[in-house]
Amino acid sequence: MVLTRNEKQLLSYLWRNYAERLSINELAKRIDITPKGAYKILQKFEKEGLVIKEKIANATIHHLNFDNSKTEDVVKYALKSEQAPNSYVKVIEKDLQLIKKAAKAAIVFGSVLTKGLKANDLDLLALIDKKKFPELKAKIKEFESISPKKIHLVVQTEQDFKKNLRKRDPIIREILRRGYILWGYDLLYKLSENDANRKEN
Repeated sequence: MVLTRNEKQLLSYLWRNYAERLSINELAKRIDITPKGAYKILQKFEKEGLVIKEKIANATIHHLNFDNSKTEDVVKYALKSEQAPNSYVKVIEKDLQLIKKAAKAAIVFGSVLTKGLKANDLDLLALIDKKKFPELKAKIKEFESISPKKIHLVVQTEQDFKKNLRKRDPIIREILRRGYILWGYDLLYKLSENDANRKEN
């Protein structure tokens, strides 16, 4: 499925904010496109079965259709198409590959996304198996030996992340909303899908 930049942006927004229920006007405002443009995109996604339309009072809202297996592939394609927000993040994206064996998913967040090299430190969320923590710690130390910035690390197991999604933890929700995903798309999608389905059931 070929997606335009605006279509990728809207799909990414719907996934990152899957717990929200927004009108077309609100969605358009959030991703800075016209309501008419948002309406056309949502119509296309609805026909493809990627989103579900609901009427709440006088508002028409749309949210992701997690029951359609195609949704996962298209959302992950949209997320993987996102570009690093600045040149410094692009560099550390490569350098942080050294921790990939120790972390099942990783998301860069915080001031480095807007300030780049001028940020004081590097905020990183890592999803890990508990037994991998010593390996992760060693790899972080190795990274910091070659990096001008210290890492402010938020470590979560899958169970931690599930609990925090369920209780709408503001820090975890904000990281998911605004963070730059380095890897772990499959796992992150699965965890959001589980949480969304739990809410609906």
